[in-house]
Amino acid sequence: FTKARKKEERLLESLNKIEPKESSETTHDPEILTPEEHFYFLKMGEKSKNYVPVGRRGIYQGVILNMHLHWKKHQTLKVIVKTFSPEEVKDIASELARLSGGIVLDIQEDNTVIMYRGKNYCQPPTEIMSPRETLSRKKALDKSKYRDALRAVKKYIPRLEQDLKLLQAQAERKISISDLSDRNSERASNQDFEGCGRLKELLAKSEVNDSDIGSDSEALSDIFESESETENEVKEEKTLYMDVFEKIPTDSDGEGDDFEEHLRQISADSRKEKSDKDVEMADLDEVDRMILRAASLLKKKRR
Repeated sequence: FTKARKKEERLLESLNKIEPKESSETTHDPEILTPEEHFYFLKMGEKSKNYVPVGRRGIYQGVILNMHLHWKKHQTLKVIVKTFSPEEVKDIASELARLSGGIVLDIQEDNTVIMYRGKNYCQPPTEIMSPRETLSRKKALDKSKYRDALRAVKKYIPRLEQDLKLLQAQAERKISISDLSDRNSERASNQDFEGCGRLKELLAKSEVNDSDIGSDSEALSDIFESESETENEVKEEKTLYMDVFEKIPTDSDGEGDDFEEHLRQISADSRKEKSDKDVEMADLDEVDRMILRAASLLKKKRR
């Protein structure tokens, strides 16, 4: 955008340098025509086939010279202007009337200027036919190049301004989107951090619960081990009644029937003791099962 502005300034400076300096000697005082004369000369100019072209160079010394050479034999003249806008055509018509001394009758189709040479026209000297105020052919071409470049730059500058505004708007949107994404990421990280903290707390609680459960299980295992030891001791204590036979006095002189009754009594007592012990072991098994069920329920609740 700044480059386009600088280029525009350079082109304006170059155009100002090429433009000829206006002199105060050339004044245009056109003759006054009646409506009938104006209508007559206008029809005459419309019917004429000859014309003077004005191209991309615009007005220069050759154009004024061609106009005077044409007026040498004809009263009216057509000037066809090319590559110029309607407003510029009006400016060119007024400039031609000032430099040549003719009268502008009409501008038709926005590019055709019909001119009248005047009633008391006489061919001027060469200085007037090719005035010094106008540019030469080469300078007129340079001027046209600068003018076209200036037009292009002036058309291009608004597009650059629009593109610059769009880029600024896009940059602001990107900044806002990045800010929102940063905020969302910060929120997500905070939530993750909080979740990690909660998870650590839950893990610590679960470890504590597991340690408690482990201690309970160890206590239960100790109980089971003690019970198994007692069972083993009981089993070891169980013998094949040899100690009973040892208790029998060797020096007894009683009868065989008394001996048999004594043996029966000893076997009945041993069976009674065994049944009592089995009942106690069955009771212990049911208690152990209840303890195990309670421990499993506590573990599930803590989880």
